[in-house]
Amino acid sequence: MRVNMRQEPRYPAKEPYSICWQDQNGLTRSVQARGMDLSRSGVGFRCAAELPVGTTVFVQAAGGSPAGYGTVRHCVFTGADYTIGLEFQEETKGAFSSHIDDGTDYYEFLQISPKAEQATIQRIYRFLAGRYHPDNPETGDAEKFLLLKQAFEVLSDPKRRAAYDLSRPLQEPEPSPAFESIDYMDGIEGEINRRLAVVSLLYSKRRTCPHDPKVSLADVEKRMGFPREYLDFATWYLKSKKYITKEDNSDFELTALGVDYVESNAPRIPVLHKLLNSSPWAPKSATAAHRNGDTPSDELRRLPPGHAVPEEQGMVEDAPGFEP
Repeated sequence: MRVNMRQEPRYPAKEPYSICWQDQNGLTRSVQARGMDLSRSGVGFRCAAELPVGTTVFVQAAGGSPAGYGTVRHCVFTGADYTIGLEFQEETKGAFSSHIDDGTDYYEFLQISPKAEQATIQRIYRFLAGRYHPDNPETGDAEKFLLLKQAFEVLSDPKRRAAYDLSRPLQEPEPSPAFESIDYMDGIEGEINRRLAVVSLLYSKRRTCPHDPKVSLADVEKRMGFPREYLDFATWYLKSKKYITKEDNSDFELTALGVDYVESNAPRIPVLHKLLNSSPWAPKSATAAHRNGDTPSDELRRLPPGHAVPEEQGMVEDAPGFEP
């Protein structure tokens, strides 16, 4: 049975390394090694040279970066070469941790914007640490807690965060042209339009992804194309009206009452209809119908039974201040 001496999760790392150290005679030696796995606290590799336990070595990845010092913690001969386990020194951990690629987006994991300030990162970290800590009998999750610590250590350090941002793939969704073409910023009309944009986004997600209807605050911010500061009042209002729910991790979800509001008012509010047809999750059939010249009412009346359109439901009148 293989015992994981490193407490953090290990990830495959097959890249070559250059290893340098001083032997017992004080002579500097070097060898090429083949990586096996990598964690925040250390690296495993195979090489032809025996490195006694306790030896301090300098390890450098192909291309010269990252690099740093570590201590050999185990060395086992496997027949053809040696399997080495190296524990990083503290200053080396930061250099290598930003190169760990487990497929997790730290910003998505924390449910924050890539532009989030340090105060926001610290606040979210404290909240999630309490949730995922192994001592929490209800929501404790050791694996997520370790990932949370790793994400926080990278994003709370300006230099490591900058390196992470450079290595992070550009996966940011582009705001929809329809969202960008509507005035959200000035006065009451802009505030109403923000509310309409939020419910249209959540409606489209719930209709097309019924088993995963939640949308994160970070995703709402990116898809709508403006900072979350402009969303606080809109989401408070929608939550108070019970049109949406908001979980502790800032995931939003449209309620049945919110569905009724959207379907009742889409024929009457041009902005809402426009946003529904340009949502990133909008069904192709709805968009095609619009191109074919169907009216908003025609599209909505083809919904399954129970998804009524009629204006007689009076949802606008029941939501004072929401109608443009």
